[in-house]
Amino acid sequence: MSRTPRRGGAKENVMPSEYARTAAREFSTTDPQRAHAFLRHAYAENVMKIHGSRDGFRMRHTYDEAGPLSVAVLKHTMAVEHVAQPLGRLLLARVLDGHIERRTGGETVRATRGDVFLVARPEAPYTVAWENVSLQLVSLDQAVLASVAGSAAGPEVPGGFGAADVRFTGCGPLSSNAARYCSSVLDLVTAQVVPDARAVSEPLVLDSAARSLGAALLTTFPNTAVARDDPPAAATGRTGSEAVVRRAVAYLEAHAHEPVDLAEVARQSRTTPRALQRAFRARLDTSPSAHLRRLRLERAYQELAAADPARGETVTAVARRWGFGHPGRFAAACRAAYGRSPQEVLRA
Repeated sequence: MSRTPRRGGAKENVMPSEYARTAAREFSTTDPQRAHAFLRHAYAENVMKIHGSRDGFRMRHTYDEAGPLSVAVLKHTMAVEHVAQPLGRLLLARVLDGHIERRTGGETVRATRGDVFLVARPEAPYTVAWENVSLQLVSLDQAVLASVAGSAAGPEVPGGFGAADVRFTGCGPLSSNAARYCSSVLDLVTAQVVPDARAVSEPLVLDSAARSLGAALLTTFPNTAVARDDPPAAATGRTGSEAVVRRAVAYLEAHAHEPVDLAEVARQSRTTPRALQRAFRARLDTSPSAHLRRLRLERAYQELAAADPARGETVTAVARRWGFGHPGRFAAACRAAYGRSPQEVLRA
């Protein structure tokens, strides 16, 4: 249903469009025509068909944005059908209450409470119908998705994926397990990252959240970037894989404190994203992303060990500097790796 909501002069239509931290914005009305005008302005041009009584109608829309992520919640009490023009960007939906049906390109997705789906492919018109529904609508910059696709599942071609090269071929999840995984990532991104000004002020936290959502989308919905049942390619030679891993590890160690694009790691390692994945698996029995997470955990542990709590250093601040936006998960990783909690390390 969405392109990035646009700025407007009226209070209820003021929506951020630049990638900058903003306060949550809210629109609410009891007038169905004003509601339709808002949705046309903030999302795609559409023709609305209203069903049933207008008595007691309520619509509420909230919006928040952090870097390449945006999160909206829409509550709409009437039965309506929207025949909409293409969105121009990707939009993920989760039903919080009620039920919804969307149709595009011969595909129909019916969703109820807890279900996730893609509202439509960015380039395709679509029809969506609901009755007394509450939706969470999450958007991710296509460049992040392309970067994740290139680093995790891109074809073996120099340069990886461009933003226009990642296309979703279906709007429903591949399986119930994939849908649950997507929902768990949504919980993290929408409840613990985007609303937290301190979390999104840390570049590694925001980068990690955006890339996690990109990976969830590519895992959950059919697309052109991730080949299912992909046959294994020829093994990389021992000497070649050693050199690739050595160069990649050196790059990760030098840039662990920055947002890291794994497609760039592959270029710096003089290989392709998929070959880089195979080389790490063959030489280190892990992935580049997992190696980077362990490296950042090690740096965070070292920083905690050297920190002085009397000077105001906290576990949460150190964890966020190294990309760990969830304190509980950081504590669990620290205990698993070092046998000590972050608080024990800080106070030692």
